[in-house]
This record gives sequence, structure tokens and C-alpha cells, in this order.
Amino acid sequence: MTQKAFIAMRFSDDPWRDKVYLAIREELEKANYVCIRADEIRTSGPVVDEVCRLLSEADLVVIDSSGDSHSVSYEVGYCHGVGRSSDSTLLLKDNAKLPFNYRHYRHRVYRDVRHLRRLVRDFLGLIEPIRPDALGRVYSFDFSEDATYGYIFDGAKCVFDALRDLKYSGRCECYSAERFQWGRSFVVGVMLRPNNRQPEPTNEFWKKLGQLVETYSERLSPNVTLLHSGCEFASKRAMEDSMLDCGIAEFDKGNVTQMLGIDADGSTSFIRDWLNSSEKHDPEDA
Repeated sequence: MTQKAFIAMRFSDDPWRDKVYLAIREELEKANYVCIRADEIRTSGPVVDEVCRLLSEADLVVIDSSGDSHSVSYEVGYCHGVGRSSDSTLLLKDNAKLPFNYRHYRHRVYRDVRHLRRLVRDFLGLIEPIRPDALGRVYSFDFSEDATYGYIFDGAKCVFDALRDLKYSGRCECYSAERFQWGRSFVVGVMLRPNNRQPEPTNEFWKKLGQLVETYSERLSPNVTLLHSGCEFASKRAMEDSMLDCGIAEFDKGNVTQMLGIDADGSTSFIRDWLNSSEKHDPEDA
């Protein structure tokens, strides 16, 4: 579900050339926030009235007090005055000294833009993005003429069902592509970043995942069949270059806790489709 975030900060440049603003905006958009800054407000009424409304009503307010701006000081005080919760208000600051009048408020102090991105992700509870050179797994499937429309989703569903059974916790990125040059086949790629100190799953985890994918794919036979010869490791960069992005989400013990990126509206999202299909077949709802 899309939410609104208001970003309060000192500005003197076009928002699309402000590196700090773009860094904050990009991280928030990954968590399905629609972002706005004061200089992007288009209203017939006084801008200050709209700013105050957003400071009160926005789902999230991010305030960067860098630069000792009087306007930003007012916005910090306004949030305090209307009683905004710290859970929905993020205070940021570069490595300069905090002004005395709100030095007692908890700020997350960033060293540079890269560190700033990490602080925003930590506040949102987002897992570190997967590196382009990280390795994921590509599963290849054959499908018959009798396979119904949505056969690629059937293959992706095998992967998500396997992640659920393994009680996987971490980030998951899904990719897919048809491979008609190899006959009637398609591939589903999955990139994983576990929610632990390891940047990538272990070989033992990939082995267990593959066994479960095979188990679930056997239920689809003969219309959809897993091709062992076409299953291989591939980098995220290779998947992005040759496949379609089909959803990003974060899992906790096999359950999806947050939809990211294109999952905001569900377009081309196998992960959202999987959740919807699972809800429809939940025995408790029958």
C-alpha cells in the first residue's frame, strides 16, 4: 500500500539535482512511499498551510536539519508541538554541530550520502540491497501445449512455496523470461539476501531450496516440468540484463512482511500474485 512521506530540508537547488534529497527519496520509494518536498508543492493556497498539513498528516515526515535553516527549525518544532510519534518522524543531520534549540532531539547523523541511505533503510527496517555481482539461482522449466495461461507464475510459485517451507527470512527478488529459442521453456530467477550476517545463502540452503522446488514442480507435471539441465547460478546483473523484474519483497520466517518496488501496485508482481492465490486457498477461510 502506497503511503505519503514529506521531506523537510534546506534547499536551494532543483530537487532532481539535490543528491541528499534524491538519496532519501529513492530509499523511501523502495518502501512504497510517495515523496514530496516543499518546493514541489503545487497549490493555489499558501504553501505554509500545505506544509503544516503534511507535517501533521503525512504517514512519514523526514527532516534533515543540516544547514541550520530557520524553516527547518520551525518544522522540527511544529512536529514536536502536534505530538508526532518518533515512529513516524525521522530526524537526520550531517556531521556538522546540532543547533542548541533542538540538540536534545534524537538525530541520526550521517557522514556521506551512502551512510545516509543506510540510516534511512535502518529506520524503515529494510534489508541491504542485493549487490549486482551477487549470485542467485535460475530455475528452468519446460511447458506443454496444454499448459494454461500463467505457466511462468506456476514456476515462480514453486520457488515461493519452497521459501515458505524453509521459513526463509530476508530479501527476495524475482525475475523471469521465456526461452523459446530452447523450445517451449521459461526461466525463473531468484536473488536472496538473508536477514543475518551472511550476504548470500549457503550452498546447503540452495540445495534444500532446489529439492523443494522440484517437489512442488512434480505436482504440475506434465504441463510444467523442471529442467535440471537448465538450472544454474547467475549474478543479479545477468538477471537484470536478460529477464523481467517480477517482484521484490522481504520475508520473515516464510511470510512476506513488506512489498517493495513495483509491488506497490502489484503490476507484474509474481510475489503479490502468490500471496493472493495463497489467501484464496487458505483452509481457515474456506
